[in-house]
Amino acid sequence: MKTNFAQPLTACIATAGLAIASSLLTATQAQAFALSVDPQYGTTNGIGTGATATLDFNFVQSGADLLLNLGITNTTGTQATAGGATNSSLVAVAFDVLSGVSASVKSTAGSTFTKFWQNVDISGLSNGFDYGISTPRNSFNGGNANGGLYKNQSTLVSFLLTGSSLSAAQAENAFLTGFQNGTLKAGVRFQQVAGSSVGTSDKVMAGVAADAEPVPEPTTIAGMVMGLGSLVAARRKQAKKALA
Repeated sequence: MKTNFAQPLTACIATAGLAIASSLLTATQAQAFALSVDPQYGTTNGIGTGATATLDFNFVQSGADLLLNLGITNTTGTQATAGGATNSSLVAVAFDVLSGVSASVKSTAGSTFTKFWQNVDISGLSNGFDYGISTPRNSFNGGNANGGLYKNQSTLVSFLLTGSSLSAAQAENAFLTGFQNGTLKAGVRFQQVAGSSVGTSDKVMAGVAADAEPVPEPTTIAGMVMGLGSLVAARRKQAKKALA
């Protein structure tokens, strides 16, 4: 008795192909880049305490809405720094937006960063940030470490961006360009810094890491989907030959 596995195998490949293609196409609705919060971009403490973080700017097209899902991660102590910090409490983030664009909080669900600010001044850093998000108090120049993010902890806050007709991809490109050329800035406040001889509090600027990996553009993703489609078609052709 001859058993033919070609047909079910092709069906599996086709199903998997459709699932992957669907996820890739969905991904085209979101565009992202990351900023590195590091003393090399500016700090209020000389060489800096060594407190660091990552800010993930994720732009999502949700129907007619353009959302900025800001991921905040405290990376203090994950690598050696001149300041020697081993841990810290990240309590506030301030950032600029494109000219003509306004931001409002869409969701802080599950986050301790619930206080929204406009026209934020961080003493010692570039003042006049457009917006800020912090623990439920003025944590940019005072307050305490309660509710902050410690080493390897992260949170996500979603903002609604208005005043622009940009798509998620266009917004990602415009914001990234702004942070690269210095027209847009971002900064972070740390408290309860541990392991550093420089200080126990720090205010640090963010920048675009030189080795940052680019996010695949829609054309690249489309090419991947087309390639996957060709693979499925080829498998189907092989299956038909096997059944002949």
